[in-house]
Amino acid sequence: MRILPGGYLGVDVFFVISGYLITSILLNDMVGSRVDFRRFYMRRIRRILPALYFVIAVSTLASYLVLLPSSLEEFSRNGLAALSFMANIYLWLTQDYFSEAAGLSSLIHLWSLSVEEQFYLIYPLLLGLIYRFCRGKLVHCLVGLSAFSFVLALGFQRSHPGEVFYLVHFRAWELLSGSIVAAVHWHRPAVVQTGSPMSRFSSLLGGVALLVAFAFAQPLGVKGYAFTALSVLGASAIIAFGGKSDRISGLLSSRPFVGIGLISYSLYLWHQPIFAFARHYAISELSNLDRLLLIGLAAILAVLTWFFVERPFRKTSSFSNAAVLMACGTVTVALGILWTINLVTGGLPQRYTPDQRAMLSVSAERGTLTLKGQDCKSASTEKTCIIGLRGVSPTWGVLGDSHAETLADALSQLFEKLGISAEMLTYPGCPYVLGVDPIYTTEDCDAFASAVLGKLKKDHITTVVINDRVNAYMEGTRFDNREGGVEPGQPIPVVVKGSAPANEQERIAGVQRALSNTIQILLDSGLTVVYVAPVPEVGWNVPSTVVKLTATGMLPLTTARQVYLDRNRRVYEVLQSFEGRPDFLAVYPDSVFCDAENGRCITHTANRLLYTDTDHLSREGATMLVEYLTEQLRQSRIIPAE
Repeated sequence: MRILPGGYLGVDVFFVISGYLITSILLNDMVGSRVDFRRFYMRRIRRILPALYFVIAVSTLASYLVLLPSSLEEFSRNGLAALSFMANIYLWLTQDYFSEAAGLSSLIHLWSLSVEEQFYLIYPLLLGLIYRFCRGKLVHCLVGLSAFSFVLALGFQRSHPGEVFYLVHFRAWELLSGSIVAAVHWHRPAVVQTGSPMSRFSSLLGGVALLVAFAFAQPLGVKGYAFTALSVLGASAIIAFGGKSDRISGLLSSRPFVGIGLISYSLYLWHQPIFAFARHYAISELSNLDRLLLIGLAAILAVLTWFFVERPFRKTSSFSNAAVLMACGTVTVALGILWTINLVTGGLPQRYTPDQRAMLSVSAERGTLTLKGQDCKSASTEKTCIIGLRGVSPTWGVLGDSHAETLADALSQLFEKLGISAEMLTYPGCPYVLGVDPIYTTEDCDAFASAVLGKLKKDHITTVVINDRVNAYMEGTRFDNREGGVEPGQPIPVVVKGSAPANEQERIAGVQRALSNTIQILLDSGLTVVYVAPVPEVGWNVPSTVVKLTATGMLPLTTARQVYLDRNRRVYEVLQSFEGRPDFLAVYPDSVFCDAENGRCITHTANRLLYTDTDHLSREGATMLVEYLTEQLRQSRIIPAE
């Protein structure tokens, strides 16, 4: 759980501060003389570029060690956009700031710097014109411009939220809010007399507004935009009415806050690359301890950057204007060449060995395809998909959820060789257990399972193969492999329909009994039941994690067999209670994917991925399981020996 959901509003606060500082500088320069634009922009270059180029250069070196080819290409495109101060426009066209992918983008945060620099490209000239022609109404003109930008942003917030978030004309009101405060301080200082009870109250109110915005903000929608406005108003109030005697200003002027202020720009530059690279490298979600350590690393790097890059380059005594421009130009050309090479080569895959490149190019596909024009993913008993030998009345049925669907292609090939066909009777999100329904989702599992039972009798099906993720439905939890891999998503428990269990153990026991009853009902109906136990879950997304481990030379990706056995203990108890019957066969996938000697379960081979995500088998994984199933069917004489 995030302590401050509105942390992203820090950008809005910095826009206000930036507008205030720049306007104060410009207005002081305007008194009695023209603004020296060359001097103004040279100060901006010294303030912004050296630290920016240093962080980007270090990040570029790190990208070769951490990023995969596709990610390196994206990093390079982001870099080119950032150095041209067009990152906001590029990201507006390509990426949602609040998406999961954004957390992996090392340079996404530079959109705000691009907004700022685009604003300051025209603002000094605009302020000069306002100062010259409406000096007496300077504040009024700035308020008018800010109000126009705010109304524009509010009007487009619902229909074009991406544009409002990224583009400068929708963000200008935030920078202009700081400009208004600076203009009031310069032109009408009596309006904001600091130290008075009213000003102290206004400053305190601004602090409360900021705290509320950061604590309760939501990023999207018109309601979310209200928190943006609240943060801007809060920051403006603190700057406008803050004085040495009020508590908010006293807190902000204390040594710790002053220190944070000094390194704030470098901290802003470092935080996103550090967290993004950590997410690229880690195969599990970052823990709270990981986050604290990364924040500490960002702070250390920010301090070092302040001392050895920011501070020296701001002093003309250390570096002349020509030296600064020459250094920035050289770095720009060098980075541009490197990024262009990355893009031309497709992410520089030559960094990896031939075996690594082969593994990086492997993709995983489920064996759930449209077979011969039929949709085998349809949760229906009316229009079922027939697999196996066409033109033959089905005598087999395949029951379960999306896990059974992944076996469709491999089973179809087996049935075709046997000269038989089967009906696919599956429903994603539902185990084949009579009398249960999910708690948190809307699938009508019991109705479907009952309809399937009726269809099996109606169509004279003799044998059924069942495979689903009944362990997850029974236990009611997503999978945790106890090694850092925790499957994302909400729990998927089911409960016996019409029951009101007193606790979780009672619910689980009820589902376990329902599974046993379901198998018994199928057997009593004269069916032969082939029950394939749940396949080993992984916890990590196999394709993306294997790619990460391949790139860092840390394969293989495996999980503990004991965790699998613990997870499936209750399912195994049910299956083992039916063993020995000639019309029942239990097939245990851990015999295929797990090694009893080393206690590990595989997720891939030398050049094949066995899963498509955290728990669904790929076509290759399904083929391995069905080959083992075929052996078990022959040994139990359910199908003829070869």
